[in-house]
Formats: sequence, structure tokens, C-alpha cells
Amino acid sequence: MARPAHQWDTSGVKHMKIEDEVLPASNVAPILDHMEAERYVESLKKFDISEVGTSQWMEQHRKFEKLNIQAHQNAMTNSEEFILASFLTFNKLDTLLHDLLLIEIWKESVYPLLLETLAGRNNMRLYFILYHEATLINLLEVFMYYRHVCEAGGEKFLELVDYVGRKLTRLNNTSYEFRQHDVDPDDVGMTAESAKSFAATLEARSPEEELKKHFMDIELRICISAVSIARFLSEHADAMPLSVVSRITDTHDFLLLFVPLIENPPWTRRLNSGKWQKLVDHKWTEVKPIDLLKITKLEGQPWLAVYYLLAKEVFRERYFLNSFRKNQLLRVRKYINELMLDQLPFLADIQRYMDELAVTEVPEPTSLGNSVFLFQQVAVMREAIQKGKKWPEVAQLQIQTVFTMTDKNDKDLLMMADLYSDDLGDAMVDTDPVV
Repeated sequence: MARPAHQWDTSGVKHMKIEDEVLPASNVAPILDHMEAERYVESLKKFDISEVGTSQWMEQHRKFEKLNIQAHQNAMTNSEEFILASFLTFNKLDTLLHDLLLIEIWKESVYPLLLETLAGRNNMRLYFILYHEATLINLLEVFMYYRHVCEAGGEKFLELVDYVGRKLTRLNNTSYEFRQHDVDPDDVGMTAESAKSFAATLEARSPEEELKKHFMDIELRICISAVSIARFLSEHADAMPLSVVSRITDTHDFLLLFVPLIENPPWTRRLNSGKWQKLVDHKWTEVKPIDLLKITKLEGQPWLAVYYLLAKEVFRERYFLNSFRKNQLLRVRKYINELMLDQLPFLADIQRYMDELAVTEVPEPTSLGNSVFLFQQVAVMREAIQKGKKWPEVAQLQIQTVFTMTDKNDKDLLMMADLYSDDLGDAMVDTDPVV
């Protein structure tokens, strides 16, 4: 006998399954589980600069790459941050920072001496070595979202502040090649003849030119991530020692480093065809002129940093405003308008502060010549990496002991190829989960 139908009868209604509500990112299978991640993190070690590129170093790079992908996946799906927990448990933030400084110094001092000899022979291995810095800073970018990471870093973050200061200075250097880019063959106005010329130019590139192009692309990616880390350092400054705060305000003056990034942002560009592009999740994306004033996550980072640098008590107590700093800071006042305030309401406080500052008398800059003593803490980790090194000798040693093979018979590259055998790596690494 059939049941009578009534308003609560749902027997004929299709029920929603649990998996229908799951976010697409959460359907991605984890790269690492808790136990495997702990083993990876526990095995991380510090290398000498002459060991960069060895098989052991490449294996650690592969581990860092997997840890980075998994950390991004955890952040995107709001899952347990077990990658960060492992780094804190095994006290490996120090190793992460050491590796970051190591590869930076290698790129500055050793790589230029190797380029001519190894170009065309070890391009892929060199590319992975160059990309290692981007992997590390991308992982650190996820970690720095949390205040307790800054507490755990302590005075070691002096090294990180110095590192970020160097990257922001490079990003502000308008003579650097960040804004030089290839012409897009799909641009309006490009003829068939010019498209053929563009293709011929790409084909005519030498291996050395290819590596230089990769170097610049990776360096831009690194500097962009440094902007986010600088914002987090400013936000969590009250959780760090005063020596680190002093490094931010006195040594590098983060506030003035952010002013040119607002005035002349490297993440916005106009192509020869007249099209506008913005950098979104590390990818150049076309933007219509009517949408140019819509703020991306990346464009919001400098404004957030400026807000924290002006509003936090720990900075107000230490930051001495003189006429030079005042004039530099007021350069960005003209960019705060109603449309900006609608998107970033906290800018109203900055606007009011700048309006008051404009009519306030501040002293002229004074020389430090009258100071009897001026103490500054040394960046111990960077000094230790460089101490006693003769870079031509290091480069020659690496040619003899590290780069003894070609890309065709490089077994380490086969292991890296397995990591990038699907689209998961690009999908995760190209996504910025922090705001």
C-alpha cells in the first residue's frame, strides 16, 4: 500500500549529496600526509654554497617544492596547517631562512661565473636552481600570514628584513628589466609579418639568452612575494624584538620603500598595442581601461603595509618624521580618492593623517655626525655563508663536481619531471592564498 503524499514527503525529491558542497580545491588529493610531511621537514638540512645543485641539494629542492604545494593546498581549503606545524616543531624556520639566503648569494656571486660555460648544457638544472628561491619565498609567504611565526622567528628575522629590503629596493629600480617584456603576438595591430618576426626572434634566442629571460621572470616573482612578506612583517612587528623593528624603520625605512611601489607599480603595464595588464596570482591578465582602478590583492599590499607602519604603536614610538620623510609620504596622498576608499576603507585613517601632516611643521633631517656611537646588529647568517669564499674557486669546483653531466643524461631531472607530471604544481604555486 502506497503512503499518502503530504507536504513533508521528500521521497521523490533528489537529495543533495555531501560532495556537492565541497569546494573544487578540496577535491584535490593531498601531495603529502601529516607523517610524510614531518619526515620531509625533519630531514631538511643546511648546505654549503659549493653544494648548491648537487644530487642531495636537488632532492631537498624537490622536498621543498612538495611542501610548498601542500602548504598552499592547506591554505586554499582552510585545512589544518600541518606543514607550518612541522617547521615549528622541528625548529626548521632557521633552515628555511638559511636556504633562502644561500640561493640568493649563489645567484649573485656564483651563477654569473657559470652562465657562459653551462648555458646550453645544463639549462634545465640551472633553471630548477634559479627557481628554488621562488619556491622558498612562496612557502615563507604562506607561513608569514600567522603572527606566531614572527614570534618564533625572533631576532633571526633580522636576516629576513634585510632580504626583503634588498628585494624591495630592486623592485623600485626602474632601470631594472622587470618592465621589459615580449610583445604579445595576439596584440591588436600586430600584422602577420610582425608575428613571423616575433616568432623568429624567439627561435633565434641562444641558450644563454633563454636563461637570462628565465632569471628575470623568476626574479620578478620573488620580488612580488617579498612585497607580501614586507606587509606581514609590518603587520606583526609588535610580536618581534625591537632590533627587528629598528631594522624596518631605521635601516631600510620600509615606509619610504613602499611609496614608489604605489606611484609606479611594477605589477601594472601597458603593451605597445594599448592594452593594459595587471599581475594577478603571478600571471599577467588583461584589464579593461574602465577596470583599472579596481584594486587587486597585490595592489592592496603596499597600502596595507603603509597603514600598519603609520598606525602601529611600536612604529610610532620609533619612527622619527622629518621634512624629507614627510614630503616623500605625501606623494601618495593624491591616489586616495572615493573609489579607493570604497575598496579599502582603512585608507580613510591614512587620508586624515596625511591631511593633518600636510599642515604640520616637522624638523629638517639632521646628520648623525654628532652621535658618539651607532650600533647595528650584524646579519650573522649571511656573513657566515659568505665568509672566506672565493667565488671563482667555488664556480670552478662546481663545474668539476656538480655540473658534470648534460640535461640529456641528468637523472635528477627525471625525478623533478615526476613532480611536474600533472597540472597540480602550477595550479597551487600560481595561486596566492593570502590576503
